[in-house]
Amino acid sequence: MAELVLIDTDILIDFSFDKADAIQTLADLESKFLLSISVITAMELYCGCRSKKDLKKVDELLADLHIEFVSKSMSEYALNLMKKFRSSHGVEINDMLIAATSMVLESKMITKNQKHYKFLPDLDLLEYPFSLG
Repeated sequence: MAELVLIDTDILIDFSFDKADAIQTLADLESKFLLSISVITAMELYCGCRSKKDLKKVDELLADLHIEFVSKSMSEYALNLMKKFRSSHGVEINDMLIAATSMVLESKMITKNQKHYKFLPDLDLLEYPFSLG
């Protein structure tokens, strides 16, 4: 089975707008990893929907992605990250839940917002844009 990579919301938003870096990144990732997202990412994408047409686009975007649901251990890990990094780095709840998901699953993670995550110990963060070459 392929190694898991957790994709952050920002890359999927760019992909939906046909941004070249996001398209190439996802294509390269798909050849090497099992593409996955946090349920938090799915909910963030649905939050941006303003019509049934938008909802359908998100449904189609998520159809081929595995969704990881938040477990008790992920929630506990995110809470610890929040307590440790909120005052020093201004971390947000959604980012800590997404990061904790990746850490508990021991998966890689990719995001455009490297600054939101690069200081987190034990997070296996891939560079964006990702390239096999």
